[in-house]
Amino acid sequence: MKEKISFIIAFFLIAMVSLYFFNEYKTKNLVQDFFDTDSLAEETHNITVINRDAEINTTSIKKDSTLFPTFINSLEKLEIKRNSNSNFTYGIGYSLVIYHNNALHNIDINEDGLVKFNNKTYEIQNKQAFEKFLEIVKKSTQ
Repeated sequence: MKEKISFIIAFFLIAMVSLYFFNEYKTKNLVQDFFDTDSLAEETHNITVINRDAEINTTSIKKDSTLFPTFINSLEKLEIKRNSNSNFTYGIGYSLVIYHNNALHNIDINEDGLVKFNNKTYEIQNKQAFEKFLEIVKKSTQ
């Protein structure tokens, strides 16, 4: 009887750990996963883009800016997947400081398609959406 109970407990623990890792490492939408919302535009007040090139440039995108809806739409299209194998390097990249729902969120993105948020590294899955997003980010920092 004890062996049966031990087997059931072990099976249950293995199933729970497997479900956790399956959920943690599956492809997710960046906005839904990081901000727990479907519509980022409604609750976002301001976005600051920091260009980490040779010279650090900072640009602020206000909610009433004409670039704001385009920026938000391209950000909402990004799909990410948790990646624990690669190290995030800052090199050439951008930091997004998003004032959302009365809190500041910092997202670091490099040009290799890696994202760092809350000390976790993610990889952007849809490269075409990422390239369009990078174009908009580059345009905003010029």
